[in-house]
Amino acid sequence: MEPIRISSPADAISYMGHSLGYWPKESLVCVALEGTALGPTLRVNLPASLDFIETYTERVAHYFGIDLDATAVLMALFTHRPWGKGDPKPFASMVQGLKRQFSAAGLLVHHVWIVGPESFAPYDGANPTFCGKETPLEALESSTLNAELVYQGSLIEQNDTPAIPELSATHADHDAVESAMREMAANPAQNLDAAYRLWMDLLDHGAEPTRDELAEVLAGLQDVGLRDHILADMPGLNEPMDATLFGATTEAPLWDRIDSSENLLRQLLTIAAPTHAAAPLTMLGHICWWKGKGTAAANYMHVALTFDPDYHLAKLLDQLLGAGVVSGWAQHKETCYRTH
Repeated sequence: MEPIRISSPADAISYMGHSLGYWPKESLVCVALEGTALGPTLRVNLPASLDFIETYTERVAHYFGIDLDATAVLMALFTHRPWGKGDPKPFASMVQGLKRQFSAAGLLVHHVWIVGPESFAPYDGANPTFCGKETPLEALESSTLNAELVYQGSLIEQNDTPAIPELSATHADHDAVESAMREMAANPAQNLDAAYRLWMDLLDHGAEPTRDELAEVLAGLQDVGLRDHILADMPGLNEPMDATLFGATTEAPLWDRIDSSENLLRQLLTIAAPTHAAAPLTMLGHICWWKGKGTAAANYMHVALTFDPDYHLAKLLDQLLGAGVVSGWAQHKETCYRTH
């Protein structure tokens, strides 16, 4: 592949969308520069409140500073907040705080842009209290870099939130799950082990599961211990469970294996009644969190907690997402998820 060259603001903003794979919303996006080479891309939600802006900027700088090869930063704010002529610049204290934090870390902020629903502009215009001259977003589509990446097969999705399969459990599916749960309760050691072995067989051999097999696995996931065992096993690493669940290992997980697990969990949702859906929904959200897809993870947590407001793991992950915590794997270019 030819080296990627950014020669205009439109190129840089287009690259952010292609690098993420989707068009960010209400987001701060930072791209590392490693000398003349492009480094990792970081996306975080823009702060809902400026009350704790110092903590926010420290956290962003910390995540970015993990890349020891970074020498400079490109930044963009993707927001629907008004910022045209006559409007004050949004997030001014955040941008100034980030510049201070990056400067203290030895990183030069080369450029900052603001991107709205119809146009983009330099964040700092000739008058420091206003943004610079607006350019229509159509300019991104005609940029040289965007054309090259589209030609290579790269696409920018509208968002990073996967469609959640509709819960369409029939009475037969519901009864099959309930029956499997009763059997497991009668002989938990044997039947939970059988559900785990069935999960592993479906995952490792890629066989198309029957509805009865899906019902057995879904019943097994209602057990918290089996759910956590399967979650910790997904990355295929011989590491302590807590390190795996938090994505805190130095070794990269087997992302293809996690992708296969994600596909199987989505199949489980097709036979799940609302009373059985919290477990697979939360596990899917956990996978999104591992991958650094915070918006998608939060969406899964919202749906899981709608069905079961007391589901403990969903509440925990929802709190982590609300605090802006990023999984360890998503913070390092050696371990982070990369789509094909």
